[in-house]
Amino acid sequence: MSRRASPDGVLVAASPSRFSLFLRRFLVRFSHTKSVRIVEVSLTLALLFGGAIYGTVRGGHMPVVNEFMTDIGDRAAYYVGFEIADADVRGHNRLRRDQILAAAGITERTSLVLLNADAAREKLKTNPWIADAVVRKFYPNRIEIEVTEREAFALWQRNGKLAIVARDGTVLEEVSGKQEEKLPLVVGEGAAKTAAEFLAVLDRFPAIKADVYGAVYVAERRWNLRMTNGIDVRLPEENLLAALDALTKLSRDQRIFARDIEMIDLRIPGQVVVRMSAAAASAYDAQRKPAKTKGAT
Repeated sequence: MSRRASPDGVLVAASPSRFSLFLRRFLVRFSHTKSVRIVEVSLTLALLFGGAIYGTVRGGHMPVVNEFMTDIGDRAAYYVGFEIADADVRGHNRLRRDQILAAAGITERTSLVLLNADAAREKLKTNPWIADAVVRKFYPNRIEIEVTEREAFALWQRNGKLAIVARDGTVLEEVSGKQEEKLPLVVGEGAAKTAAEFLAVLDRFPAIKADVYGAVYVAERRWNLRMTNGIDVRLPEENLLAALDALTKLSRDQRIFARDIEMIDLRIPGQVVVRMSAAAASAYDAQRKPAKTKGAT
């Protein structure tokens, strides 16, 4: 109702108009109809469902929900005859067949209908041993998985732990004490990424490489060689070929690795610095010390 002023200045309530009365009666009757109740229930359910989805997404539970729904769908498809009866796995050498199927997310309950080949391929590529993979579906119940494995290239030691790495530096797996891997040993931060380039240079000097126990990457700039007899060879950051060539000549002409020394420093071009072992240094000093004459003090 609206309010209006009387002739005496007193506010009195005005009677509602016919249109206002008609609109009120229409809304009251419409609110009691069955269709409105259905709409109200639908909106309520939609609100609850939307809230549940929002809470699931914000809470990070969508992967769990997806896995649950996929499992239900797999079971249904499995029981109507779309189970995976034949899985042909190819290209694997280091990994076992069951490891590859598990990495692809394929179990005995997985159905061919709901298997996402692209998603299975991406799951396989998360395994560091697998560089690439192809997944093919053949209805009604067969799949093919072809993997391309990375090759073990070197052993990388850092922080007191050993790992097998690929040529590109990818860490393939940690090495336990029981494993025996006949691979080149590289040591130090960043060594795995640059080992391929350095070892390719070292391959050009087989006489030196045959006596190398391991290569140490120093300050992520240059390499040292640890020889099998314990001698450390310090190589320069630049002119690596010239330094290794000089080392080859020292080994061939002067049999330097057979001498009682601890370190060979080739970092200065044109110079060779050698440090004797403690025993050799003591023997050398004793030889140079003049003999005391009888009665001398």
